[in-house]
Amino acid sequence: MFVPSTARDANRNVTILRTKRLTLRPVQPEDAPAFEAFYGDADVMSIRKYGVLDPAVARTQLREMLRHWRTHGFGMWVVTDAATGAFAGECGLRWLEDRTDVELSYGLYPRFRGRGLATEAARAIVDYGIHVLELGRIVALSRDDNTGSHRILENLGMNLEWRRPSEPHGLVKYVLLTRMYTSPDKVVGTDP
Repeated sequence: MFVPSTARDANRNVTILRTKRLTLRPVQPEDAPAFEAFYGDADVMSIRKYGVLDPAVARTQLREMLRHWRTHGFGMWVVTDAATGAFAGECGLRWLEDRTDVELSYGLYPRFRGRGLATEAARAIVDYGIHVLELGRIVALSRDDNTGSHRILENLGMNLEWRRPSEPHGLVKYVLLTRMYTSPDKVVGTDP
């Protein structure tokens, strides 16, 4: 279950999502070093669509995430361990480049995998997209060989829309029609 709350951070209102084990907050400019390390980690990026990114490209990605928040009022969140505050990864919603769909995107450091944390983060983001943003459809793109991610998407109630084999790893697209979504967790409200 996540509890959305509004918190003041350096004179900015930011939406913080809290689950039992995680805290999710919008990306900030000061997250650049964390994202440079995250996107530059071969173990993290080995299952991601784009592979390892050099620091300059990682900073460009962060600038794009910040622009998306300014333009659309939603985007990618930093995922942290609620108990330790450690940077675990990212999870969020963003428009696809062609603006046809809003995509769920997520990734965690390997030490945070295998415990249901990616599902927990993704569920909080999907709930936010449905109940706060009132999205009618959410999609997710994944490497065809990333079966762990496919299981997460299926656990969220997403259905495979298409599979495109391509070199070197293929691509799949999952879709969730939000009118058919039933969260096992209840959104409990927003704190002022």
